[in-house]
Amino acid sequence: MRHKSFVRILALDLHPRRFGYAVLEAPDSLLDWGVRSCRKKGKPTDVLLHRRLRQLLDLWKPTVLVIRTASRTLPRQKLLREKLLEGVAAEAKNYRTSVRKASDNVETSTKYESARRVAEHFPVLARSLPPQRKPWESEDYRMSMFTAATLAIAELNIARSSPEPS
Repeated sequence: MRHKSFVRILALDLHPRRFGYAVLEAPDSLLDWGVRSCRKKGKPTDVLLHRRLRQLLDLWKPTVLVIRTASRTLPRQKLLREKLLEGVAAEAKNYRTSVRKASDNVETSTKYESARRVAEHFPVLARSLPPQRKPWESEDYRMSMFTAATLAIAELNIARSSPEPS
């Protein structure tokens, strides 16, 4: 049986053929991180959800699953993203994991600055930090791992600061 204050967070940054993830138990306790992808033809959402995500849920048994929701997406991308979100939520229910959506907040810092702060907080991630991109370059796939870690830290801070129900 889990202790009342036990919180294990699995944070996801979803993309059509991949997701970045981070698993945290405490602000200084990064348990797992990475990017899972699917390059097979067909329905990548099925492979992502039923193989890649299920493995993480089986291994870590998180109490909270945090998913980044994009504030601005194209209509076609929005439909695919909604389908992914529904699949993730359904998969999480099988594990009795509560699902929270975290929206993109308008920040004064860039994604790279957020990733750099995460790498400073968790030195083990420093070697995975991609170089700062030029405006004409595509975003490095590893950035989703740092976005997920940022989400997990924020959610963990919210969970730790909220009063426990009596």
